[in-house]
Amino acid sequence: MSAQGISDTPYAQRTRELIKLITQLRGVGAQADIDLPRIAVIGNQSAGKSSLVEALSGITVPRSSGTCTRCPMECRLTHTPDESWKCQVSLRIEYSDDNQRRLPDVREKKFGTVITDPSLLEDVLRRAQLAILNPTIDHGKFVDFDLSRIGSNPPLGSPKQLQFSRNVVCLDLSGPDVTDLSFIDLPGIISNVAPGEDRGNIDLIRNLVMDHIQGNCLILLTLTMRDDIENQSAAFLAKQVDPKGRRTIGVLTKPDTLQSGEEQMWLNVLEGRRHPLLHGYYMTKQPATKELSEKLSFEEARRREQEFFETTPIWANSTASNRLGTPNLTKNLSRLLSGLIDQTLPKLRLDATRSREVTKQLIAKLPPPMSDNPSAELLRMVTSFSLEFRNFSNGISDHASLIQKCKPAYEEFRLAIKNTAPDFRPYTQKEKKKYLDLTTRFKDPEDSSEDEDSEEEGEEHPDQSEEEREEDDIRSLDTGVRQKKKPMYVDEVKTYIHKSLTRELPFNVPFSAKEGLIREAMKEWEEHCMECFKVVREAVAEQLDTLVEKHFGRFSRTSLLDTRLIEKRQEEALNRIKWLMRLEHRPYTQNHHYLSSYRDQFLSKYRGERRKKNRMQETRPISPPLSTSSPTSFMPDLPFGNQLRNNMPSLPNLLRQPVPRRSNSSPVPQGQPERQPKQSLPPGYPQQPLYPQQSQQPQYAPAPNQAPEPNLDNLISQLAQAGFPVNSMGDLERLFASDPYEEVLVVMAEVRAYWQVAFKRIIDILPLTIDEDFLCGIAQDTQDMLMEGLHLSAFDANKQAAEFLAEDPEIVEERDQLMSKLSRVDDVFERLSRFKS
Repeated sequence: MSAQGISDTPYAQRTRELIKLITQLRGVGAQADIDLPRIAVIGNQSAGKSSLVEALSGITVPRSSGTCTRCPMECRLTHTPDESWKCQVSLRIEYSDDNQRRLPDVREKKFGTVITDPSLLEDVLRRAQLAILNPTIDHGKFVDFDLSRIGSNPPLGSPKQLQFSRNVVCLDLSGPDVTDLSFIDLPGIISNVAPGEDRGNIDLIRNLVMDHIQGNCLILLTLTMRDDIENQSAAFLAKQVDPKGRRTIGVLTKPDTLQSGEEQMWLNVLEGRRHPLLHGYYMTKQPATKELSEKLSFEEARRREQEFFETTPIWANSTASNRLGTPNLTKNLSRLLSGLIDQTLPKLRLDATRSREVTKQLIAKLPPPMSDNPSAELLRMVTSFSLEFRNFSNGISDHASLIQKCKPAYEEFRLAIKNTAPDFRPYTQKEKKKYLDLTTRFKDPEDSSEDEDSEEEGEEHPDQSEEEREEDDIRSLDTGVRQKKKPMYVDEVKTYIHKSLTRELPFNVPFSAKEGLIREAMKEWEEHCMECFKVVREAVAEQLDTLVEKHFGRFSRTSLLDTRLIEKRQEEALNRIKWLMRLEHRPYTQNHHYLSSYRDQFLSKYRGERRKKNRMQETRPISPPLSTSSPTSFMPDLPFGNQLRNNMPSLPNLLRQPVPRRSNSSPVPQGQPERQPKQSLPPGYPQQPLYPQQSQQPQYAPAPNQAPEPNLDNLISQLAQAGFPVNSMGDLERLFASDPYEEVLVVMAEVRAYWQVAFKRIIDILPLTIDEDFLCGIAQDTQDMLMEGLHLSAFDANKQAAEFLAEDPEIVEERDQLMSKLSRVDDVFERLSRFKS
């Protein structure tokens, strides 16, 4: 065989270097990461593709009935003028046994030794293809396999022989008569399968071909002249990936099979008038079936090919005579391939650089592989986890998110507790209906806003029916709005007190009554405490989940870590909260100053509201027989109230009788006015001086048109004679008490004041308890509990740690794939960097 094409041109050395570079890159699996330039030979089954490959490479490929090529075959030809012909066959395993998954580590493995006799190559290729099609059998066992043993059953006890494979048989051919060229021969496209074969092979071959002819690929399209181009599937696939025909090179085969009159149609194709392509068409004539049986040499086959084209007038006279014959095709393929490689080198370097950086980034996102000391590694991870959660529990610098999530829960708790304040009303419900301007909401002393006179949500409207109130309750449940505390009117408080009376002395309110009112106001506190804790617990659990995933997420046994950390401290915190609630069941405080201050403030509010009600009452028409502003109207429950009320018409006359000078009074010195007794009427009585200073001499009768002066002694005497328990000024003051609810107002003020003190206490102590017993408690226990739970203190700690640190197989596989890819890409990057443009 004489060397053809660019082997004899000035570009020979450059072409050899370019093709050698791509061959080396493909040998390390670079095609999995970057799009390497290549030539792919495709064609329909029996289109003469195998003969074309033989003509291009100068070798004999395996032939059998049906499809000859069962896997891709990559031919890498190198011209070596000073060396004899030789060939090394290798296997490149790129895919798994089922042809579905690309393997992370791609390496070519030599199949047998170097071949120096071309006649032996065909059998070696048969054995290499058998090794590819039986991936479960060691490839080395097929190197010396006896081909005569091939039968209907898979060889060497293989459980199943594949009908086709994506893995590649590689041929490195060199010699003085070999042209620098590289191409991939793909299985012929089929439309039917042999009996017993899987019809899925049709799509498998089609997909295999489509994968190879994408991107930087020159498509060597083999077209038999025995069938129209439109009927050939290979032409259809080439058109799909290269619709403008810029990468496709057409090769017309079997011109000797044309019938008379058919040549003109194919001449139009050859000369570019039909189905034009950028790189045009070539025509070759390979030995016919009869000639193959003669075992023609390569040189004789090329001589007969040249003679055929020179002696056939239509081809000899063609304007495309330079496209006839295998030597012209080989020369132009070498030129086109080297040009494609040279053109894409800058992009190959850029793609390799990008692939390298992306791979490094993906590796950086994966956790590092475990060290050789599992227990030390696990202890380091536990310590790191514990320290980070402690930072979150303390709210340090950029670890403030957990505390920030807890603060709204504490504020919501404060507002919820505030809404439980006793809503005492210093008037009866009937008075509220009668006097609409009465205050309906008494604010806390610390609130800057004023007490409210308007009705609020949850307030019962005086004119609301029972059915309307029930509808409001249902509506509040549906919307989730918390109802305000139901008001308690002064007469209801009084009734509550009366129900608590046992053996108390008069004018004594039982402590049990105050204690009951306090407990009633606090009965929802535990519920609000638990709700607050629930929110904090969820925030802590979420934070622990995040940290567990961050520090231990790649391991399969991490699901119970955060649960173990929470359970212990949760139980302690809940018990402490219940303990706090038990403390609040017994009213107690040392904060006497605030209690007294709040008591006075609320009592002032309540008394002021009573006076406000009285002023409203006095402006209304007086209803006979007794004015509502009469002092006795405030004594309906005194034991002598009715008796006093019946005798009230005579009381003004008693007050107006003259008061005689006391016989036991000391004489008044001459020139000095007589000192008057410092006595006054009780609160609620019309305020006018009992002893007005008018003159030195006492007057025993009022002047004309002047009201008689009240006689206090006479009043006490007359009341005593009438049967009232009045013997002194104190008795008189009690008799004319200003408000029958005075003692009730005091109870209301004391209960409300104590609630205020307890409120200020609980809104601080609960967050502190949760923070200390739960949040900080978990942070304190984390390292010890994890070490105990992970058995880091046990005698077999290293074994236990190794079992825990067993990585997820998917992560291990992903890391291995990326590390293999990085090694491969680094190799590609170095080779491209060293290559001189």
